[in-house]
Amino acid sequence: MASGPSKARPSRRAAWLATLLLIAGCTQSPQAQQTDQIRSDARRQADAIKDRAEAQASPLDQQAKGLQIQAKQAGGYAGKRLDVQADSLKQQAKLLRQQADEQADAVQEAADARIKAINSR
Repeated sequence: MASGPSKARPSRRAAWLATLLLIAGCTQSPQAQQTDQIRSDARRQADAIKDRAEAQASPLDQQAKGLQIQAKQAGGYAGKRLDVQADSLKQQAKLLRQQADEQADAVQEAADARIKAINSR
């Protein structure tokens, strides 16, 4: 039965690789663990900032679309006023997203600075 030993080899290899990965993960220096944690925390914080901004900006975009539809139906000066309101809402949504991007970048940069300080010790 040639198939028996060939089945055993892949499982041995898999076990060996799993053990190797486990050992490699456990032997990570405290400094490396700390820098990984800082990066991970910064990524989570940056994502949360962007998610909050998107949650605020999306309804503004939806309102703007509704106003644009109303503007087309209304026409005249009433339509123009509705267009202006729609444009304002779109701009507000854009600014919310830009602000979030900059805040997220600042969080990442602060994390990078902390990591550089740790590595320079």
